[in-house]
Amino acid sequence: MSQAIKCPICRNEHGGACTSTPHGDADWFTCEICGQFIVTRSLQAVLSHKDDTTFPRPKRAALSHLLRRSWDQHQMPFFMRTDWFDDYLPTARLPTPSEQAVNIIRWIGDTVSETGLPASRLGPQFYATIGSTTPDAALRLFDELIKTGLVTANVAKSMAGHWVDNADLTLPGWERYEAEKRGRFAGQFGFAALKFNDPVLDPLLRDHVKPAIKEHISHDLIDMRDAAKAGIIDNLMREKIRDAAFVLVDLTHENSGAYWEAGSAE
Repeated sequence: MSQAIKCPICRNEHGGACTSTPHGDADWFTCEICGQFIVTRSLQAVLSHKDDTTFPRPKRAALSHLLRRSWDQHQMPFFMRTDWFDDYLPTARLPTPSEQAVNIIRWIGDTVSETGLPASRLGPQFYATIGSTTPDAALRLFDELIKTGLVTANVAKSMAGHWVDNADLTLPGWERYEAEKRGRFAGQFGFAALKFNDPVLDPLLRDHVKPAIKEHISHDLIDMRDAAKAGIIDNLMREKIRDAAFVLVDLTHENSGAYWEAGSAE
């Protein structure tokens, strides 16, 4: 039986409602902000004792974005266990403002392409959809995109909340959308394709390659293990490879996955 509850992730600080339903040794949450996801009761106990120091708002917003994105794309609840959360939390990060702006353009372009109409009023979950910390931050990005001539929309903030209506792309916005779909604009990270759990490659990547790339060109280097944390692997890998500034491939072991990733990048 469902019951109204405060979302353990976004805590409904910026609106939206949440319900939970027992699901074995876990609970199935339906949150207007985060979407649908499942959390084991052991992890819920951990989350209940975390404050803004041990689970700061930017990391909560990053997890809310991950859950919302997974639900919107796959309509499958993301399942969270304590071991997964412990691995995820140190690396949790929000998209950069420029990445959030791209998420807005992609969302509008996808929506308008599907319906043939401007996107109608965006719900309270939109800031989580694009990866902002708050609705205010999402609205500021919308304003910037309108000022730069990429987006048209009615943006408002009132006592009843925040809303965006009749969102569409201008011709330059559509050109940017098509370029993004083709992967012509690179993100601030590289993607590594290689055999995992190798006693030589893993420490080489962790202790030498990643720090050197970060130091010299200020780019993070991620691989499938990082991408797979956010949902269905193949779709997310395609996105990461498309958006990467470069792809680094090691074919020492003739790993079929690395060949596939190299081919996708090419």
